[in-house]
Amino acid sequence: MAQAAKLKVEVRKEVSKKENKRLQNNGYIIGVINQKGLDSVPVAVKKDEFRKVLKENGRNAILKLQDSDKNSYDVMVKTIDLSPMKFEYVHIDFQKVSLTEVVKVDVALRFIGTDFLKPKRLILNRQMDAIIVSGLPQDIPDSIDVDVTTCEDGDSIYVSDLTLGKGITTDINPTQLVASVSEAKVNIEETPEGDEDALGESTEEKATTEE
Repeated sequence: MAQAAKLKVEVRKEVSKKENKRLQNNGYIIGVINQKGLDSVPVAVKKDEFRKVLKENGRNAILKLQDSDKNSYDVMVKTIDLSPMKFEYVHIDFQKVSLTEVVKVDVALRFIGTDFLKPKRLILNRQMDAIIVSGLPQDIPDSIDVDVTTCEDGDSIYVSDLTLGKGITTDINPTQLVASVSEAKVNIEETPEGDEDALGESTEEKATTEE
């Protein structure tokens, strides 16, 4: 297992809209550390530092939070709330985890090889973008690859076809459809043969009658 990425957080001594606004204006994201059977810990983390750690380690990485009171927490990111217009991080829920206890996490499905479908005039119909899996925190992957490189028209991919990784399981029905491949439908409007001639004849007849 790789060493958990470290991230410094500030404990929020005052929990109020005014204080939250002040922190946000100073480049912080508001958040909490949820602990099973214990009170949550209100914290704030530098936005730039959080983005960097997330980019380098992935959405499902184990993070070691070190707070301003010199406490340390092994956590995973549970949820991230975004602002509706600017899509900026506004709130983070961290979940304290034990490296010996199984967790359930949403893992994104990463479809690879879609470029190979286009020359064959095929399209990918996605039914799932993520899957709930169970496993030890250190075994949870950041994403699960779904290779569609060799798929042909009519092919289907089910949950049972996914490679989840060592120690990872899912409670989702193995017959659940993940994606299917079908031929791209192209609608081409064609003028039936003889229509232009018929239109010409009709015009000539009308002109003769009017004379």
